[in-house]
Amino acid sequence: MYASFIQALPDKVRSTDDFQYGCKFRKKDKALEHLYVELPQSYKKYIALDIDRPGAAYFWDSIGLPPPTFVMVNPENAHCHYLYELNTPVYYTEQARRAPQKFFEATDIALTNMLGADLGYVGHFVKNPLHPHWRLIHHPASYDLDDFKEWGVDLRGHKHKQRLIESPEGRNTTLFHTLRRWAYRDVLQQGSYELFQHGVNSKALSLNGAFLDCEKGILPAKEVLSTARSVGTWTWRHRATIGQQKNRGVMQLPAGMSIKAKQAAGASYVNEARSKSTTEAVLEAAIALRAAGTPVTQRSVAIRADVSLPSVRRLWNEVDKALGLYKKAA
Repeated sequence: MYASFIQALPDKVRSTDDFQYGCKFRKKDKALEHLYVELPQSYKKYIALDIDRPGAAYFWDSIGLPPPTFVMVNPENAHCHYLYELNTPVYYTEQARRAPQKFFEATDIALTNMLGADLGYVGHFVKNPLHPHWRLIHHPASYDLDDFKEWGVDLRGHKHKQRLIESPEGRNTTLFHTLRRWAYRDVLQQGSYELFQHGVNSKALSLNGAFLDCEKGILPAKEVLSTARSVGTWTWRHRATIGQQKNRGVMQLPAGMSIKAKQAAGASYVNEARSKSTTEAVLEAAIALRAAGTPVTQRSVAIRADVSLPSVRRLWNEVDKALGLYKKAA
């Protein structure tokens, strides 16, 4: 059952039990004692998918897709990794042809979209099917890429997987901005801070995996989780205002109100909105600086947020709270 998976791995494999403590190259037999192992990237023997929702173990069947070779189920939340084994690996070496690579990538993207799998998952690290911690479902099946077309997999019109390109400001800043944009959408669907923060942490670690192809590689997990905590805390605190749009008539003033009174009320509303916008700009700037490893000072925040230094001083207690450094006076 496991022979083809073991054979597909190189002699030395990166593995880990906890991404917070990093990954390490180990001999294959030792690596397979760990929870997560890295699939080889110079050749693709498996299509790997990450489905982050409960009850996903048999979702392939409910939408008429072929059975994955391996389904690794997390016993704590029923989230899954699928592995579809390929009869012929697709090579990504210097001499390899681009046509098979495009076919592989299009099939990967199509399956990801059809199964609602994580578009940010890049398929480097997978739950180790040999480890007893995971609940394993095995189907004795392997595929040619053409086989998926016979199962109704249409390769056209799907959202592409997320690719992280390191910004000139560095990996930390890229991670921060990518993560916060995702968190702004996800927070509107969550009912508790604990579940939301857990999701932010998982997403941050998944996004970090996309840096494996960057020159400097992935960020240390402690830095990633620190950024995730900052983004999660700030986003949850401001979830009530996220996604609100400015509309004419938003104040719903009475029809019989005088023009002068409406103008005064409008000015007050604009000042309040501007103040709120300044606060958000200052807090986002502070979090971004911290994520980038830059000293968070009142001057650096003012420059980053493009607001006056007195405004930053006035909001400095809010910055401390957002960064988790606020202490109540004794």
